[in-house]
Amino acid sequence: MKTRIHGWPQYLDRLSALLNIARMSLLFSIMTFYVLTRNMDEPGLSVPIFNKPELYSWAALYGFLILFSMLVPRWQNQPDALPNVNAAVDITMIAWLMSMAGGVDSGFGILLLPFVAAACLFSRGRYPLIYAGYVTLLIVIITWLQISRNGFENISMRICTIAFMLIAAVYLVAGLTAYVATSLARSQNLQYQQSKMLDSYRHLLDRAFNYVQEGVVVLDESGMIWLINRKAQKYFPMLVVDTRTVIFRQIMHYWHTEQKNIFEINCTLNGLPMRVHARLLQEANTPLLMLSMRARTEIDQEAMALKLASLGQLTANLAHEIRNPMSAVRQANELLQEEENDPARLKLFHIVDNNISRIDKMLEDIGVLNKRDKKNRQVIDLRVFWSAFVQEFILIKPQALHCIKLEADSEPLVVSCDSIHLQQIMWNLMNNAWRHSQQNKEAIRVVMRKEWQQKISIIVIDNGAGVSAENQLHLFEPFFTTEPSGTGLGLYVARELALANHGQLNYSPQLNGFELTLPRMVDE
Repeated sequence: MKTRIHGWPQYLDRLSALLNIARMSLLFSIMTFYVLTRNMDEPGLSVPIFNKPELYSWAALYGFLILFSMLVPRWQNQPDALPNVNAAVDITMIAWLMSMAGGVDSGFGILLLPFVAAACLFSRGRYPLIYAGYVTLLIVIITWLQISRNGFENISMRICTIAFMLIAAVYLVAGLTAYVATSLARSQNLQYQQSKMLDSYRHLLDRAFNYVQEGVVVLDESGMIWLINRKAQKYFPMLVVDTRTVIFRQIMHYWHTEQKNIFEINCTLNGLPMRVHARLLQEANTPLLMLSMRARTEIDQEAMALKLASLGQLTANLAHEIRNPMSAVRQANELLQEEENDPARLKLFHIVDNNISRIDKMLEDIGVLNKRDKKNRQVIDLRVFWSAFVQEFILIKPQALHCIKLEADSEPLVVSCDSIHLQQIMWNLMNNAWRHSQQNKEAIRVVMRKEWQQKISIIVIDNGAGVSAENQLHLFEPFFTTEPSGTGLGLYVARELALANHGQLNYSPQLNGFELTLPRMVDE
């Protein structure tokens, strides 16, 4: 397979322009020379004698070639499969001029050499022997014609020597030019490959720089920003490269005061609590400071996630150990109730039973939470799912009959998720909505619609008082509840199950409801 040479078209365009200049210079010089020497045809003067009609024909043809090459320069850049026709035309025209001037000893043969070199360059170092062989054929023909005019019995050793030297020079120039052109082509191809590799590395570095979790800013001592990634621009949208900023003056002051090359600092930048890791860089003898920063809220959330993960493992083990003694307590409580008729003591037994049920519900929620990663994603038609779900919900809460309204898009609503997880999420949302609603005919409104980026949204809205701004901050925290009998795990478990199915669960104060977003099946 042939290696494609990159970068050559630009060089060939320049070579074509230079070649046209050389042609015009040659044509102008020859015609000027002819005009100045046409009366110097006395015997004894070594001035070439041109045939006037033949010279004018040559000049007209060569002038047309120059004009055509200037108007259509790309005709000279032909495919590599064949020798360059343009080069053959130039060589033929020079050979014709040499023949008109008297033959190989006229001195015009030296003009063949630059055109042979140009031919090898146009062909990217290919076919040097073909070009040299063609020139050799023309020189031999011209030499034969010149000798035949003088008579074969008067063969001049001088003419033969000049012809031989000219042929040798042609082969030498063709070989050297082909070698140079091939080396240049190889160098251009290597340069192109290295450029592509550097572009690839630059693209990878750009992706790595812009998609890291930390915001990165590089600035000098004057506060001039050299580099900034997307995360940092998300924190500080006003920052622009090659502009000065005073946002980091607290960090710069610490740097100048402590004279440390690497340090970490907690500070408030533009009103945001940040954790900043700073490192000194040296670029062209200019001290630069690279700041890697993250919002303290993000760090705290990650720490909380790790704690919750550890807590989840611990509670799973505790739940398993608690179930057996709780079953024994429940059974003992039921046995005691059978032999007791005192209303006061029965009330105490009832309190014990209620609290045991509450603990069971909490253990059940913890069990669901620890099984969130064991999902079996399925294709679920939300209309079919809703029809079955609402019937089950009304069987358990018959007072909700005729109090639930569904609003769904006319388009297909098909999602990809675990049906058991979806059942658990919807049960938590519907139960929560019914408990906080006015429990009338307009108590709950469920909206199903398509969203952008291949998502489907399920919004559960109630006509209750809504969640206060203070409580909205803690809605999805584990064990947070406003109900005396609640476990505080319902919404937390629902959000975790949504995340496990590549979805989201959020509270919308404007709608006074919870919005569940799930990935939509594209090939519905």
